[in-house]
Amino acid sequence: MSDSKSNINSFTVLLTFLYLIAFSAIVWYLYQGWDFYFTTFAERPHHTDYRMLKPGSFRSHGFGILGSFMMVLLLIYSLRKRTRILGDTGSMKNWLNFHIFLGTMGPLFIILHSTFKLNGIVAVSFWSMIAVALSGVLGRFLYLQIPHTLLGNEMSMKDVESVQQNLIIEINSAYPSNPGMLDKYEKKLSGTNSNGQGVITLLFVVIFQDLMTRLRSHKVKSQMVKELEIPKQRASELVELLKRKVQMERRIHLWNGIHQLFHYWHIFHKPFAVIMYLIMIVHIAVSAWLGYSWIF
Repeated sequence: MSDSKSNINSFTVLLTFLYLIAFSAIVWYLYQGWDFYFTTFAERPHHTDYRMLKPGSFRSHGFGILGSFMMVLLLIYSLRKRTRILGDTGSMKNWLNFHIFLGTMGPLFIILHSTFKLNGIVAVSFWSMIAVALSGVLGRFLYLQIPHTLLGNEMSMKDVESVQQNLIIEINSAYPSNPGMLDKYEKKLSGTNSNGQGVITLLFVVIFQDLMTRLRSHKVKSQMVKELEIPKQRASELVELLKRKVQMERRIHLWNGIHQLFHYWHIFHKPFAVIMYLIMIVHIAVSAWLGYSWIF
């Protein structure tokens, strides 16, 4: 278990470093080409940076290759998830986080490659790419609503109920002489559970409930410090325990709805991804046919 945690922490550090490098590069090149990117298309050929920044230039070509490579590389997540080719290499959670990194950075580099010039079939690919990236953010949120193990494997209802029982035992052990001592604080964190009406409503219910729990936690912690006369650190620990219990109860309560929502998300996410890849292939093939060769 400790080795798994160590590997996950090491991966988190590495991924954070990659985000910093990628974002820094994008911001730097965006700053350098700011004047060109916001020059009208008709005037761009007369701009002093046109030869350096046009879509077919050395730099922009590089952005296109890097962005396309990232968009292809993120398919490895599906390979790891749906086949045994990669075996049990890495946890699914780490693969998903890397998938999200590639799906976030790839489109940004492709935007720089296009120099914000979006027309024709390229526009369809671009907006499909944006739809894939934005829906990926929603997918990450839904993924977090479904309980997973440390290695990222989905937990069964039996596993979730077992975790819930362990949380109850841990919370009650905080005040063994009065096991219900923390119940009122849990109710304040929880608010009112709702099934919602329909898939879209359920999504907003989940987002709203989680947001309200986070907002209430600071107030509940302050009340604990005052009423139970305990240090802030201890109050923070108890609030975190109660939040985990509340969230786990919510996951159980909305189990079927969340899984249905995740199913519909896949139906939305995948077609845009297919369109994006098909047009990307057509774009590269047509560019090569017109004589835009590999310049590296």
